Amino acid sequence: MKKRTFLLLEILIAFLLVALCAVPLVSQPLKLYRSEIQFLERLERERLADWTFSEIKELFLKNEIPWTKIPPKGDKTAFFPLPPAKIEIPGCRPKSIDRTYTLQCKGEKEGLHDELYRLLWVEVQFSPPLPKTPPYIFRMTVQKATL
Repeated sequence: MKKRTFLLLEILIAFLLVALCAVPLVSQPLKLYRSEIQFLERLERERLADWTFSEIKELFLKNEIPWTKIPPKGDKTAFFPLPPAKIEIPGCRPKSIDRTYTLQCKGEKEGLHDELYRLLWVEVQFSPPLPKTPPYIFRMTVQKATL
């Protein structure tokens, strides 16, 4: 009768070979999944930036931002806070995002009937920020309300 003493060692080597082949097959889809989640969050933040800009335009239309808070040409305001918002991505926990914005006047012009117009850059900032994300900057023209 012949005994095989290396059977356990052969099984361990087989498991090791299977594991070595399985690691690349599992790690690549995980990396792809993480990059897709980051891409979805970036898209959601862009959507939230657009939504925030529409809220700021609404504040201007309701005259909740007075002309005195609009900076003169070349100046920039301090941060104006907005209520926090949530980003919800399917399969992930909702994230609470703090929002602020600044106004910067890039130009000023008088109209035909002595109206005063200012070209504003509205920069929306989020906290916590995403790395390698450019700032969200929008342009709008405002007119001084005449009473």
